[in-house]
Amino acid sequence: MKKASRFAALLAAVMLFGSVAATPALAANDDAPNSQVTANDQDASDNNSSDKNHDDPDSTPSPQPNNSGSAYIIAQTVTDAAGGEITTIDRDSRFNLILRVADYGAYNNFIPADQISARINSSAFTFTGNAEVGQLYEETDANGAGYYSYVLLFRDVIYNGGGNSVPINLSYLNSTMAMQQLSVTLGQCVDEDPDTPNLMIRASSYGNEAVVAGTPFTLTLTLYATGGQENLNDVVISLTLPDGITMTSGSLSSYLGTMAPKSTRDVSFSLTPSAGFTGGVANITVNSVGTGADTNKAVTGMSTTISVPVSQPDRFELGQLELSDSITLGDSASVTLNFVNKGRDALSNLEATLSGDNLGADTTVQYIGNLNAGSSNSVDFDMTPTQEGTCNGTITLTYEDANGTLKTVSKDFSFSVQPAMDYGDSGDMDSNIDDMQPQQTGLPLWAYLAIGAAVIVVVVVIVVVVRKKKKAAALAKLEEGNDEDI
Repeated sequence: MKKASRFAALLAAVMLFGSVAATPALAANDDAPNSQVTANDQDASDNNSSDKNHDDPDSTPSPQPNNSGSAYIIAQTVTDAAGGEITTIDRDSRFNLILRVADYGAYNNFIPADQISARINSSAFTFTGNAEVGQLYEETDANGAGYYSYVLLFRDVIYNGGGNSVPINLSYLNSTMAMQQLSVTLGQCVDEDPDTPNLMIRASSYGNEAVVAGTPFTLTLTLYATGGQENLNDVVISLTLPDGITMTSGSLSSYLGTMAPKSTRDVSFSLTPSAGFTGGVANITVNSVGTGADTNKAVTGMSTTISVPVSQPDRFELGQLELSDSITLGDSASVTLNFVNKGRDALSNLEATLSGDNLGADTTVQYIGNLNAGSSNSVDFDMTPTQEGTCNGTITLTYEDANGTLKTVSKDFSFSVQPAMDYGDSGDMDSNIDDMQPQQTGLPLWAYLAIGAAVIVVVVVIVVVVRKKKKAAALAKLEEGNDEDI
């Protein structure tokens, strides 16, 4: 019965948060969770995972989890036990604190709701145990990165006085992920002297785009004077900058003059992270002071830390394509694309895709993996077109930068396919071969043979005739000798 009652209370708290989401006290920014004042970032490590499977809880995701990503508070409100909005929190009073969190780390590492633990770590507030965690919702920010959105309910918190900043430890059970440090400032808190307003930072923003090293950005702060009976004079807000962050122009402090109780003032500072900034997160300290107009009481606002994620510029560049201008129909062609990472951060989950008509490629997608800073690589595809004419194709590379943002670059190419040589039928081929034989000149061979035989016959006849003449002469001489003897 107690479990059912607790579940019903948690459900009611989540519904209560949804009902007050549109009230002025709730500073929500669904599209850009970077607008929260005091969320502390965790340095992003290399993302060694590929596609994530959050849709099917029964399937086992193939990529390895990673510890990249951070959690941010994107909305807040305080209510009484009945669910009504509270505008003032006096010392020793009780209230419910409801926070909406954007959690990139839990999303990237498949952390379920029952493994998320949130505790208040402050002597100014008393709350024992862990916050109640609502249902996890999958969201996508303006850069295409996924995150979990969920509600943290801190029920029956006691305000002890001594500050209005609520530090929260966000942990992940049974996980190697580091603990996240979150903080929220409650402008409703009224400390010792209700007649003199206090000063606090109610909201901050550093723009809709990610802050890139070497590029100026504008930090906008909203200073709030709490409820009281007198104005504050000589209100000044100032910054303490970490190493690697400098002023682009202007001063580190801004004089705001007089502020009435429960009023707000916006002030902006132009800052620039150095080109070599590699810290991942710039923690900027904000201070505020003022003086009571009637009591002349000095008021020092609570120091607040603004965490600004800073990434190195993306310098992923494509090289030249290596490809023949033309091939013969039936032959194969190979196209090669070179690329290099000239940035300071590694790129993750690099993948190449080949697209086009009449390319005849057996493989159109190749997973390359991670590309470290200063490294180069290449990808090639084999193609065997089946038709004559011009072939047009595109090689598209997709990857995740150091912030986990999915990016795409592409390179187009073209080449011509020439017709194959036509030899016709075998008879034509033989006649072509005969035509290719060299033409003979002079007498044919048989004429030379006949002439040689004729010469031999003449020589034989001459020899026979000569022999007969010699023989006849010898006989005649012999007969003449015989006649003399007689």
